[in-house]
Amino acid sequence: MKTDEFFNRFEDAFLSWAGKTDDIRAAFIVGSRARTDHSADKWSDLDIILYANNHEFYIYNTDWLETLGSIWATFVYHTSSGEPERLTVFEGGYQVDIVFHSSNDLRLMAKDRITPDSFYRGVRVLVDKDNVSGYIVPSVFKPKSSAISETAFIQTINMFLFASVYIAKQIFRGELWTAKTKENDLRALLLQMMEWHAKVMHGNDHDVWHAGRFLHEWVDQNTLEELKNTYSLYEKADSFRALLAAMNLFRRLSVETANKLRLSYPKEADENITNWINENADIYLAK
Repeated sequence: MKTDEFFNRFEDAFLSWAGKTDDIRAAFIVGSRARTDHSADKWSDLDIILYANNHEFYIYNTDWLETLGSIWATFVYHTSSGEPERLTVFEGGYQVDIVFHSSNDLRLMAKDRITPDSFYRGVRVLVDKDNVSGYIVPSVFKPKSSAISETAFIQTINMFLFASVYIAKQIFRGELWTAKTKENDLRALLLQMMEWHAKVMHGNDHDVWHAGRFLHEWVDQNTLEELKNTYSLYEKADSFRALLAAMNLFRRLSVETANKLRLSYPKEADENITNWINENADIYLAK
C-alpha cells in the first residue's frame, strides 16, 4: 500500500468513527500533512489534534484505535509542550500521532478567539461538530516569531557553559554514557543559539522552523560545516574534541548575535570555564 493511500483510508475511517462517537467534538490535522510549505513526503506521519468530552478515556483506551488499522506499536507520551499524546505505528510503518484535549478547552479557545500554536503553519479541519473552526483557524498561515530578550540570551549562555563543565567532568572520569546523554542538553542550547543567530543575520522573519527541522536550509554554510565537528565517537579523546568544537561554535554564534543586538557577552565567565576545562584536560586526558 502506498503512503497516501494508507493515510487517505485512515482519515476516512477516523471520520466514520468520530461521526458515530458523540464524545468526539472536533479534530484537526496539523504538521506536514496540513501545510503547503515543506508538505508531506513518503516518510511523514499524520498529526491529529483531537477534542473530546471524555478525552482521557481515549488516551488510555485503545479499542477505538484498533478499529482504524492494524497496530504494530502504540504508547502514551507527551509533546514538547506537555500535551498528552498517543503515538502509534500501524502495519506498513505508518505513524499517527494524536494529541488529546478536552472539549471544554476547545470552547474556551473559540470564545476567546485563541489560535493554537500548531495551527500557524497549516491546519485541516477533520471534524467540527460545534462549528468552532472559524474562531480558531488563522486566516493566514505564518509561523509566530518573538523578539530575543537579553534575559533569555544570557540564560542560554550560562546554561551552555554549565553543561560544558559537566560534560568535561564526565569525560575526564571516563563516564562516557553520562557525557553523551548530557550532550543532548548541550545540543538543544546550541540549536537555540543557531536559531537566534540566523534571525539576527537575516531578519526576524527568517524561518528557522522548530526542533532543528530543515536546519540545512536556514543555517549558514560555515555554521553547518562547524556543526559536523560537534559529533563524536564513544571515546574519551574524541568526545573531548567534539566538546571543544561545540564550545567554539557556540561562542562564535553568541558573540556575533550579541554584537548585532548590542548585548553584553559574558566573556569572563566563558574564559574562566574554557581555561578550567583545558587545564584539567592536560592532566586527566593525558593519563
